[in-house]
Amino acid sequence: MKKRNIKIWYGKLEDAEPYPDVKYWQAQPDAKKFETAWQMVIDAYAMKGEDVSELRLQRSVGGLQRRGS
Repeated sequence: MKKRNIKIWYGKLEDAEPYPDVKYWQAQPDAKKFETAWQMVIDAYAMKGEDVSELRLQRSVGGLQRRGS
């Protein structure tokens, strides 16, 4: 199992650093961000009791047109 670095902070909420994980996520490659976001979608779907096997990434585009110059 991969060792995880977890930061713990105790104190008043108003004294907390705003958005403490921004630097972490900015340092992650796009593939890692996408993988994590997709895992959150799967988890949310499962928590609702819905069939996770029905999930799929929609890859369709409504249409493309050139912009007039």
